[in-house]
Amino acid sequence: MNIKHPLLIPVIGHGATDFIDYPKQTLIYNLLSALLVYNLNFKQRKTLLISTSIFHITQDIPKKIIIKNKIYNIKNIRYVFSGLIHYAWIKKPIIAKLHLLCIHSPLHYFRCFIIKKKYKLKYSLGLFISIIGAIFLQKNYHIYFNILYGELWYISPIIVHIFLNYKINQNYINYKNDFNKSKKYNYYLYANKNNNIFLNN
Repeated sequence: MNIKHPLLIPVIGHGATDFIDYPKQTLIYNLLSALLVYNLNFKQRKTLLISTSIFHITQDIPKKIIIKNKIYNIKNIRYVFSGLIHYAWIKKPIIAKLHLLCIHSPLHYFRCFIIKKKYKLKYSLGLFISIIGAIFLQKNYHIYFNILYGELWYISPIIVHIFLNYKINQNYINYKNDFNKSKKYNYYLYANKNNNIFLNN
């Protein structure tokens, strides 16, 4: 994919928001990822990018859908949908750029808002990194990096983002599940307490 494209400029910064949640891990994992990618050939980098991206985009697909008032669990076939999306990306790269710009990145920032953890700071950081990325590409530094580190060098931070973003989302899901269980448990205790009072009377 040609990363020097105006449609990708707003997309560049969304992965940087992970730094707000995991600053130390972001730095350490990026270093380790850079070392890994540096020692991979082009084919291996491409395979790693596609496979991890399929996993990443799967997280944008809901686990359940409603059709004609019926709920269908599609958790196990989301990877098939994501694979088909990537097939379209490879055949028509413009689809990938539009998808990342119009669907994936907005969903990412929307989740940041839903989680409510320093989302304004994340928005600011995302914007700042996108501006830096635009300057980087405008000055053709990416060509220098291609010569120095080889094609697809930029998958290094992408892989880290995929891993950390999944971790962030899962932590939130686990928190919500625990919170809901706690609410149900407290309601159960309250209901039983009231029943006991009623019976004692």
